[in-house]
Amino acid sequence: MVISISVAVIAALMLIITVFIVAAAIRAFKAFGEAQKLMETVRFQIAPITHDLTQILGHVRTITRAAESQIEKISESLTAVRDTARNIKDFEALVQERIERPLLDITAVFAALLKGGKVFWNKIRG
Repeated sequence: MVISISVAVIAALMLIITVFIVAAAIRAFKAFGEAQKLMETVRFQIAPITHDLTQILGHVRTITRAAESQIEKISESLTAVRDTARNIKDFEALVQERIERPLLDITAVFAALLKGGKVFWNKIRG
């Protein structure tokens, strides 16, 4: 009788284990089906995202090239401004050398002539 009860318990346990294995297998198949659906969804959505990323990268490249060309133009402009400032400084030095000094000399001569004229006038008067 003990053997019969043992066989019955073992059979019941085997039945319970089989039910759990079948339930686990069903859940595994459902999970596999869900994973396939997810992969299909990802596959359909990855293509537009990849396309959009490609377009965005193209725009970024275009913007970068435009910025590089603008930086070159700004560099050229700064060089031109620096050259212009240097030319203005040279022109100022030239004006001081060629115009200011002779004008000061002429002014000094006229001042000396006026002073000499005053002295002469004062001597004549008296």
